[in-house]
Amino acid sequence: MENSSINWGVNKRNTWFIVGTQVMMMIWSLGSSILKAGPTSAAIITYLVFGAFIIYGVITRSRLIFLLLVFGLTGGVLELIADHYSVATINALIYPGNEPMVVSSPLYMPFAWANVFVQLGYYSLLLIRWKGILMASIIMAVAGGMYIPFYENFAKDAGWWWYENVSMIWNAPYYIIICEALISLLLPVCIYLIVKRKSFLIALILGVLEGLWIWGSAILAYFIAP
Repeated sequence: MENSSINWGVNKRNTWFIVGTQVMMMIWSLGSSILKAGPTSAAIITYLVFGAFIIYGVITRSRLIFLLLVFGLTGGVLELIADHYSVATINALIYPGNEPMVVSSPLYMPFAWANVFVQLGYYSLLLIRWKGILMASIIMAVAGGMYIPFYENFAKDAGWWWYENVSMIWNAPYYIIICEALISLLLPVCIYLIVKRKSFLIALILGVLEGLWIWGSAILAYFIAP
């Protein structure tokens, strides 16, 4: 794929902002796990970061941020199907329930996925520019699979969610690790097409595809490692 003519929207200001939001989320997650803060803390940080993305996008007039938000939020809404599969079909995922819910998930969940997709989508762009799409996809898949056990451990200790009835390592189910790797594998291709076309419609369509891919990945991953 030809990359030289694409305006990526990548710059130091955007990079530091994206990294800053992820650092903030990780510190909040660690603190919430230590304090056993409960699901309200997950909702607070989710809405704060999502709002920060919107404000930053408006102030900087960054089309890239809003493209990533459309893609991420669309994928996050469709991810509710995968969540329902984990909660109600295989009875693996447990939410505490003392919070606003939509389908089988906390109300904040689509926005949480939007935040993650904005961050990982931006990192995908950096990797594509550096190593190309193939290597970016491989690196993102490996990174996604390695990162998730730490985050799942924080989530359980914080009382945000946890898993039962599945094989696990350090509170992270093997099927979730595989699923996250598969999700991340597709991400660079989607982001490349979105940035190349700079179309909100393309971002919406690929967000639907990514959301359905999450569901398919969960089913496949559970079949591999129940």
